[in-house]
Amino acid sequence: MLILSNPDVIAAGPEFRIEVDGRLVEDATSACYFNGWGQGSWHVFYGTAGRFSVRAPDQVRIVRDGGFDDGPAAILAYWKAIAVRLPEGGRTLRDMHGKGLPVHPDSALARYLDAAPIEPVERPDSPPLYPFHTNLSQRAAIDCALRHTISVIDGPPGTGKTQTILNLIANIIVDESKTVAVVSSNNAAVDNVHTKLVKAGFGYVTANLGNREKRITFLGTQDSRNQVVEQLRGSPARAVRRAEEMAALDGRLLGLRERERELAELRTELAAYRLEYSHFSGYLERHELPDQERLPVLRWRSAKILAFIIATDPDLARTSGIAGTIQRIGNFFRYRSMRFADARDIDVILRLQQLYYEKKMAELEQRIDSIQKSLEHREFDRLAEEQREQSEEWLIEQLRRRYEHSPTRRYDSRYQRNWHTFSRDYPVILSTCHSLQNSIGAGRLVDYLIVDEASQADLLSAAAVLACGRNVIVVGDLRQLKPTIDEEKPYPLAPNAAYDYREHSLLSSLTALYGDRLPRVMLREHYRCDPAIIGFCNQKFYDDRLVPFTRVTDGYPAMILARTAEGNHMRRVRGSDKVERINQREIDVIEREVLPRFCTEFSADQIGVTTPYRKQANRVTDALIASIESDTVHSFQGREKEAIVMTTVLDETRSGRRGLEFADRPELVNVAVSRAMKRFVLVTNYDMLPTSRNLRDLIGYIRYQNPNKEIFDSSVVSVFDLFYRDYSARLLPIASRIREESPHQTENIMRAVLEEVLEDDRFQGIRFAEQVILKNLLPDTERLTTEQRRFVGHRSASVDFDVFNSVTKERVCVIEVDGFSYHEARPEQLRRDAIKDAICAAYGIPVLRFPTTGSAEIERLRRELAILTTARAGTSAER
Repeated sequence: MLILSNPDVIAAGPEFRIEVDGRLVEDATSACYFNGWGQGSWHVFYGTAGRFSVRAPDQVRIVRDGGFDDGPAAILAYWKAIAVRLPEGGRTLRDMHGKGLPVHPDSALARYLDAAPIEPVERPDSPPLYPFHTNLSQRAAIDCALRHTISVIDGPPGTGKTQTILNLIANIIVDESKTVAVVSSNNAAVDNVHTKLVKAGFGYVTANLGNREKRITFLGTQDSRNQVVEQLRGSPARAVRRAEEMAALDGRLLGLRERERELAELRTELAAYRLEYSHFSGYLERHELPDQERLPVLRWRSAKILAFIIATDPDLARTSGIAGTIQRIGNFFRYRSMRFADARDIDVILRLQQLYYEKKMAELEQRIDSIQKSLEHREFDRLAEEQREQSEEWLIEQLRRRYEHSPTRRYDSRYQRNWHTFSRDYPVILSTCHSLQNSIGAGRLVDYLIVDEASQADLLSAAAVLACGRNVIVVGDLRQLKPTIDEEKPYPLAPNAAYDYREHSLLSSLTALYGDRLPRVMLREHYRCDPAIIGFCNQKFYDDRLVPFTRVTDGYPAMILARTAEGNHMRRVRGSDKVERINQREIDVIEREVLPRFCTEFSADQIGVTTPYRKQANRVTDALIASIESDTVHSFQGREKEAIVMTTVLDETRSGRRGLEFADRPELVNVAVSRAMKRFVLVTNYDMLPTSRNLRDLIGYIRYQNPNKEIFDSSVVSVFDLFYRDYSARLLPIASRIREESPHQTENIMRAVLEEVLEDDRFQGIRFAEQVILKNLLPDTERLTTEQRRFVGHRSASVDFDVFNSVTKERVCVIEVDGFSYHEARPEQLRRDAIKDAICAAYGIPVLRFPTTGSAEIERLRRELAILTTARAGTSAER
């Protein structure tokens, strides 16, 4: 008989908890460890009646709750104070925070609350698996996620977030010891993952839990699932490729995927050049340049034409000394076919600019054709499909081995008691953020958490889910809508700004907490929207980092602008708890004009009408046929339609302008536009919201996309962004070698000042070009005097910096740097400056002059640009 005595007694309590079989036991009061005759055992006691169970040494673990440390305790107390204020709909979160979240030392929550360093982890010991296809950035995101305890996948609209999650799941569950939970703040995102796993034939690995109804549905459908597993168990072993062969194929595909991305980038660039060239051609027509023989540059490439324009710039040319002589000799031999052309004549330069566009587009077409043929020759599509099939076969074989020697089981509502076998049978748990703890049991940890739509996960929900996993992969987009927070309620002060409930989602909180130390990868390849539609979001919100893989259809108007008749048509309507806004005139325009003219090619269920305001969405629903869905922009997040019509509602009344604070938010505008796959129609008031910022840029962008429409005011010419981007890139190294005198050094200083100022979020999308020919700023010369026409006809007439909106291609201002010795000490230069100022004034182009003897240039420039970017709103609305 084994006599047990002198046990080690550990009393459970708030700070120390008893974990049995990987789960914290809520009602365990104490545990005694007996080490009699070398055969140790745990006696775990429950409740007050002396009930206990005997457990093996490896079944019990005493863990200290990290929530009792000073820093985490203060954060948890802060969140608890907010949770008790939640309405009845937040009861689950209120209860969880009320009784205290378990902070397991191994959990992602513990790391997050401590702001602990993000540790590297070993990648699963299997070849990289992509059974759902992949691309360059998705591969990088998956690798990053599997190598770190905390990581972020930035997923802009249409970049394949769900596909990335599916491939992540495959790479995790190929290890039969691992579990993964996919969660989101809403059921739609989780259901999308579940649907695609089922469609691909992997639904049997998932437990789609969450709320009570979902758990009942899951438990009731086990029989059909078990039949699938039985068939898998009885199937013969698959002959899969060796891991080395799969890795070799992946390496071979890597280079081809780089070329695939380059092909998409070139197509986007070509479309942009064609659009800008159409604007440039219209510009040339208005200038009525004299006919002249084609310039002798037929065999020149675009780079050589650009080099000639720069080499003959009088502002850069050395005119004296040995250096000047060497430069002239070199230019003679380099450009001798142009020796009879007068490079000082501005009309010659304009023709060369035209030829540059034509050559550039032809070269892009040749490069596109070359890469396309290369990919076809190397059988890229076949190899990519071969990789997908091999990955799928590898995963299926590993799952067959997982289930091969285990009988299929049928679980009831007490499945958590058999969590070890349940999680082995169902390694993929699907749930909402606030339901995961109830789905797997308080204190239990899954190996990986994947939090989808993390920009909408508030911190109370996020904390609840981070308590349930060891490693977390956060998938979201800071440029999309944030959690909806009742901002009217008073909230306590956050102990640390990174954990502020009012300010942060899970994604933004991690970004604030870790900054550049946060492992993250942005998904760049875009597959949803017409390039013109996603082009606005790309230029406005994503710094041109997205690469559209969709194709342009020549002549197809993907973006439409419709404005109502003159007048203020918005009305304020008192709702149950607040005043709302409606605009019946915009609804009438949608019903009578927009749908019949622009949406007949789409089925009704593929048309969506969206708006910032709930009352307007309801009114649209009442006015239109039922199958055309109308909803708020917030409700459309995460979804898509072939055609989206947006009604802005607002007008120029005081109430309308106040509404812009909400309706003009960048996240809202981004989501609204990026829901449209083929066509986006903006319906707005006659004045086109001149005091807005993001909606105003959207309006300007749509107008720029339609150059054949008579919509641009005659006093404004679009910036030739692409030409001067290339021009500046070639100009800088040459200028740095040539410009050594002090007046030009000040231009270098101003360039640095501009770069610093334009990093400010207020100037998002504002860029600059250097040494822009003055005539390129003018749509015509009709407003000029004879002297002024003569002045702009000279090549030397240029501006130092042209500052413009890269989204709308509208000019903000030009900047002139006035070196003292070059301007103040030279009356002739002062006269030229005065002529230049008068020309710009005639066409409404603001001129900012910065003397080299001035001070506080950064603050002055920041202040002036802030005024101009606001002031330009009024002028753009008058077109």
